[in-house]
Amino acid sequence: MSKNRDRGKRFEKKIAERLGGRRLGVLGGEDVLHPIYSIECKSREKLPKWFESFWKQTMDNCEEYKVPLLVIHLLNQRHDEDWVVMKLSDFEQLCTTKPTSKRVA
Repeated sequence: MSKNRDRGKRFEKKIAERLGGRRLGVLGGEDVLHPIYSIECKSREKLPKWFESFWKQTMDNCEEYKVPLLVIHLLNQRHDEDWVVMKLSDFEQLCTTKPTSKRVA
């Protein structure tokens, strides 16, 4: 088994544990079985420069009490197809936080 494949397995297992799913380990299907989400896990040494730039701007402009959220739109595409990016820790908190009746201004 290659080092990359082993690293990928460990990553999938860790994500499954953190999000309450189960690693499937089947080629060609979703990486983590979850009752709500279809989870595909990808790891890279580096992200594209444009993405790093977008994320830096997102973080720099985020006020302390807010959750940074990056929305990426491809020109000439429907906004329903836009991509939403957030940190895993924020996603975990969002998934485990019970809704309140208080609105945040």
